[in-house]
Amino acid sequence: MILIRISLTAALLMMAACSGVLAAEPTSEVTSIPNVLLLGDSIYSQPANNAASILQGRVNLKFATMQPGEVWNTHHAIENLDAILGDETWDLIHFNLGLGDLVYRAPNMKAFRILPKQVGGIRTTTPTIYEKNLRVLVTRLKATGAKLIWASTTPIRHSSTGVFEMGSEIEYNTIATKVMTEQGVPINDMYNHVLKLIDMDKPAGHGADPFYFDRKPLYPPIVLSVLQQLDLIKPVHGPVQVFIMAGGWSHIGGGIVVDSIKPRPGQNRGTLDHLVLDKDNASDYRHLLDETGKWKTRSDVWIHFDRRAPKSGALGIGYGGDRKRGIGSELSFGITLGEQIEQQVCIIKTALGTPSLASDLKPPNAGIPGQQPGAAYTNLLKQIHESLASLSDKFPDYTNEAGYEIAGFVLNAGEKDSDPELYGECLKAFIADLRTDLKTPKLPFVIVGTGRGGQNDTEFPRIIQTQKQIASLPEYQGNVAYVETRDFWPAEDAQNASRYPSNERWFDNAESFYLMGKAIGEQMTKLLQ
Repeated sequence: MILIRISLTAALLMMAACSGVLAAEPTSEVTSIPNVLLLGDSIYSQPANNAASILQGRVNLKFATMQPGEVWNTHHAIENLDAILGDETWDLIHFNLGLGDLVYRAPNMKAFRILPKQVGGIRTTTPTIYEKNLRVLVTRLKATGAKLIWASTTPIRHSSTGVFEMGSEIEYNTIATKVMTEQGVPINDMYNHVLKLIDMDKPAGHGADPFYFDRKPLYPPIVLSVLQQLDLIKPVHGPVQVFIMAGGWSHIGGGIVVDSIKPRPGQNRGTLDHLVLDKDNASDYRHLLDETGKWKTRSDVWIHFDRRAPKSGALGIGYGGDRKRGIGSELSFGITLGEQIEQQVCIIKTALGTPSLASDLKPPNAGIPGQQPGAAYTNLLKQIHESLASLSDKFPDYTNEAGYEIAGFVLNAGEKDSDPELYGECLKAFIADLRTDLKTPKLPFVIVGTGRGGQNDTEFPRIIQTQKQIASLPEYQGNVAYVETRDFWPAEDAQNASRYPSNERWFDNAESFYLMGKAIGEQMTKLLQ
């Protein structure tokens, strides 16, 4: 059951909001947070990005990048370790070197060039030298004063190129285990993690790359081992309250954030940077910044969004549009919920393209009986169930003991629909079918008004009328609400200042998406009371 805060603190927060001054909310503490170095070959590049996102606000994680064409192995690491470590002080170093040692290369060449074994290639590092190199590396890494985590080398699957030998990684993992055990270095078992993800008997995809993991996540054990070693695992107040957001471009959002670390002065109106630095707005948006002036994250609200690539972590910027720094309505929606809900909040933001409710997102019981639901509806349920089944992967503080409840749903779709009557029929069926499929009969449901064009040039007046009518039906009172968004349409001067002059994208106006999310959050909290 959702617990709404009714304490004196909450009352003061609501009074402050009404007066136009937003009080500080619980967020990640603004203190010195641990520096973590992830050292490994190229397969760790994407997992490092995923891990850095999830750990944002709790850990500064950096991937030791390599130059194009470099193949990292123990020889390379020893020769370049000073440059790799740099001048920073590391609290923890998570490292793996093995695949580059196992690869077959052209002999007697100074430049590194891979060459299949069957045409004369030799293994880069013999078992004896591999053990010796690992001992040197551990000694030098320990000298930094950092805690260490060794990651076992991932399995080698079928490779048509012949530059790797299946099973050779097992021998080298045995060597590494011996060294790390003797040296007291904990081991992150990436080998067995990957074995659970892939079919070793099935040839690898992606051009027969033996280290392609079929979009399966490599980052969960990295995140968990880092948090465990730094003693940063924090039990959450459950059951986790899960809110799902779905829709088209207005739902995805494209509000521009120019600088990913802190707001950059002198930016166009409509960017989040301008919004928090402009003296006329600063008091209303200072809660988006920490005490050092950087963008703030809040650990009491989690978010997962998979568009182009999956991203999960504490709520902050970077979960809108195609930009790593963009925002949609999820930011202020999550902030509003986090202020009012005692339990941990989790937002699952889906990416369904720009669906029509009457076709792509059509629910099973809309239209002709027995007709198949739209592809986007099927994909929506798939994304929801997959996300819920892997909450502990995305959010390492989650436990099965805490559990979760699906607490609310937000639909922002209508821009691709032209028939208001058909739209209305599909919307009623969508609410009913979704509640059935999610096994939540009275699931709080927010309909976001299709407000493109604003009050003066409304593009979808009949769709909006239908949305309002559906929300006002007697059977939906107290469990379905409509949110008016036309008032958030950017003013003409903000449109002209936009770098992306597209009305379909709401001119990528960060203020519009922020105000939209805040209004959605306020309506949702009313339904939860």
